[in-house]
Amino acid sequence: MIQPKNAPASGGEGLARAGHSLLITQCLQNDFVKPIGRFDPIPNQLHVGHAEALRLLGETPAEGPVERMMQWAYAQPDELVRVVHIRDWHDPSQPEQRSHLAQFGEHCIRDTEGARFVFTEPQRHAKDIALINSVTLNDFEGTGLTEVLAPYGSGPCRVGLTGVWTEAKVLFLAYEIRTRFPEFEIAVCSALTASSSRQHHFQALSQLDRIIGVQVIDSVGGFIDWLGGGTTNAPLLGLREKYPVIDAGEAQLDPTDAMLLRFLFRDCRSVTLKLLGGGFSGNLVAGTTSVDLHGHEQVPHVVKIGPQDKMGRERTNFEQVQDVMGNNAPQISDFADLDDRGAIKYRYASMGGSFTTTFQKEYQRGLALEKVEQVINTVYGEQLMRLYKAATLESGDLLEHYFFAPERAPGVQRSVEQIVGHEVPGDTLELLPGVEVTNPAVFYRRTLAQLPARAQDRFYQAHVHGDLNGQNIVLDGHDNVWLIDFFHTRRAHVLMDLVKMENDLFYIFTPVQTEHELREAFKLTDALIDVQDLWAELPAQCPSTLPQMQRAWATLRMLRAYYRRLVHSDRAPLQLFVAMLRYAGHTLSFDEPTPLQLKWALYTAARCVDRVQATLTASTRLRVDFLELADEVSSGGPGGRVGLTVLPGRRDWRRHLREDLGSLREAGVDAVVCLVPHEELERYGVPELIDAYRDSGLATLHMPLLDQKGASADKLREAAAWVQVRVAAGQSVLVHCVGGLGRSGMVAAAWLRSRGVSADDALQIVRAARGPRAVETKIQERCVRTLRFG
Repeated sequence: MIQPKNAPASGGEGLARAGHSLLITQCLQNDFVKPIGRFDPIPNQLHVGHAEALRLLGETPAEGPVERMMQWAYAQPDELVRVVHIRDWHDPSQPEQRSHLAQFGEHCIRDTEGARFVFTEPQRHAKDIALINSVTLNDFEGTGLTEVLAPYGSGPCRVGLTGVWTEAKVLFLAYEIRTRFPEFEIAVCSALTASSSRQHHFQALSQLDRIIGVQVIDSVGGFIDWLGGGTTNAPLLGLREKYPVIDAGEAQLDPTDAMLLRFLFRDCRSVTLKLLGGGFSGNLVAGTTSVDLHGHEQVPHVVKIGPQDKMGRERTNFEQVQDVMGNNAPQISDFADLDDRGAIKYRYASMGGSFTTTFQKEYQRGLALEKVEQVINTVYGEQLMRLYKAATLESGDLLEHYFFAPERAPGVQRSVEQIVGHEVPGDTLELLPGVEVTNPAVFYRRTLAQLPARAQDRFYQAHVHGDLNGQNIVLDGHDNVWLIDFFHTRRAHVLMDLVKMENDLFYIFTPVQTEHELREAFKLTDALIDVQDLWAELPAQCPSTLPQMQRAWATLRMLRAYYRRLVHSDRAPLQLFVAMLRYAGHTLSFDEPTPLQLKWALYTAARCVDRVQATLTASTRLRVDFLELADEVSSGGPGGRVGLTVLPGRRDWRRHLREDLGSLREAGVDAVVCLVPHEELERYGVPELIDAYRDSGLATLHMPLLDQKGASADKLREAAAWVQVRVAAGQSVLVHCVGGLGRSGMVAAAWLRSRGVSADDALQIVRAARGPRAVETKIQERCVRTLRFG
């Protein structure tokens, strides 16, 4: 190590007590991050590659984020920011380094070009730079780094980390600092760190946050602020005095936004803006036409300017899905922040012509349904389906996932009263003469506050756009379809983008101008609230005869056509109604809908409240759904009946076996047919269930069947005979699998067939009791239809 010239005295006198900041760079050297061409070979095993080097350094490294950060740091007094550079510094002649070089290949050999820093070191500066030469993965062993950091350990100190690799050198360094100096505050800037894999980079950032307690900051400006500086003394690099000339059109640019725009197009003679959106949250979203300094027209770009931290978050959100979306996604051409504002420049290299319009505008102008379907299929079936295909079934609280909280009740109440034009003191309100609905604020104020502990929901999650409204779908001059605005992109409920678009389709796209039209709109909502199975297609016949409602219904059917492949076997509609309530409730505070459209949204929110509330309250107590039969079907004494339910006591739903057994006794159950194999009973936390039934005095038949599969005719006849003996004796028999739908519905229908009921009637009776999803799969239904009794 080259020792610093004026290291503070041990004990942290002076600077450390005042509250110091340390900027530590990790391996910002040519062999790790030197810019290379897209098709150039990787120079060594540790280089991060073309894409990550470009993201870290920018297209022009002398004007990029790393260079800007280092120029700022070198200009600050040591009393504000102390700079520590950690570099790999290898000597192949040293025996103790040979194994490391053999594993990772030769890199950063001392005094070579590959070991030089990628940023410009000012020839003149007043900094006391600490230079740490590291030869292993542990930067503390034999380097003197401990001695450099020790003086700052007795007082408040912030340590900012930059460099590569995020999942190795940066993460290891953060761990060592956390364990050796637990009083330090540590942060890392996602824009100033990189790995050879974008996926590994973001996984490491998540681990730094969750496991080590490192704050992850997404913008360079935010990182500078955290270190104690300000972007006012971190100027943007490469600005020209004369160019570009900006034609802002309808956009209103304040001086900071104009400066950011000039920086993003610093290689241009002129740039013209065409507004695409913005204004609701202080963001500017504009398509651009730009001409470079040589007079050549550049490819189209979209520029988004907004609050610094939000733009940093949007950039990192988009970077996580950019590679998956491929040519359907834009590329981040550049980004910057200044003062409290940030900007991102998206390149749409394969766009045909300039930005023309948005999907919302074209739909409201009467875009033909064939064109509407093309847009929907491009967005959901091609562009976003790459993300949705990776969906996984995960546990979580749907209400928390969609940001429901009792604290939102006053805001919802104000919106409701503003829409209806008067105070709403009670639990219901009259929306139109003869149309009384639940006040949605009651759900927030009372239901959420009083909801007992309940089972974790399980729903499919994937990366989603997160705010897919009609303004964020852009059509170019050749009718190509593009997505913009990725601030909300994240892993979330896989139906989120579809439900959001459905919401805007109804309450923004579809005109409602009279009370009659509003009543017709209510019919569409009523039809959606009746949905019981997310696999089922919506009827082709629209509930309304009005042309705009038929158009909305046809478009809705296009969107709903994607549900089946996204929810897989998770067909329960609660996830849909929670999402519908979230977006309809949020719409109540929008300025864009007309007063009648807002009343439509209010009606939908109220109907969703009824469905969600009923489902949540019913799910806290084990419910047995008994088949409704004619007396001649049961052929038993008084009380003989058959019912279905879910797996009692399942721990993943936070159920308690003792309480569920008590519910069965209260329901009058005398006998049980359990269709769940032992391994499934183990998986759901009730391996002792069969013994518990028998210990409770319940006659029990354990007939294991595979989930989603059928059963042999002999097994179905055996189960039906066992059930009939008990029903004939006047007993109540419970049949269950895990969800109480597929296997249990099949066996219940088989018993009905044994009593002479036709296959169609047997399926109808079971589904009337348990819901349309009962007897879930085609093979189960085929077993019922082909079953014969001699």
